[in-house]
Amino acid sequence: MLESYVTPLLMSYVNKYIKNLKPSDLQLSLWGGDVVLSKLELKLDVLEQELKLPFTFLSGHIHELRIHVPWTKLGSEAVVITINTMECILKLKDGVQVGTALTMLTL
Repeated sequence: MLESYVTPLLMSYVNKYIKNLKPSDLQLSLWGGDVVLSKLELKLDVLEQELKLPFTFLSGHIHELRIHVPWTKLGSEAVVITINTMECILKLKDGVQVGTALTMLTL
């Protein structure tokens, strides 16, 4: 029963950044407290909009995304999301100089 409230909430956050994620992907595993999703493709356009980096994302994948939901202690413990290996291929945007890009990254 609690899953019916938590699954849409998790989906609203995770689905924003992950392609082709279905609610059933989360529902099947949430009952045990842990969700493990593998080989996820990132929504590159969303990452570019959110991060505002001087790079264009050419590709992006997460090898493993783990979500731990402490069902018995939801009021006192946090839901923990762990990303194990995120791989992105980036290209410097046209017109941006390398020195400018490096300065922006250190801010």
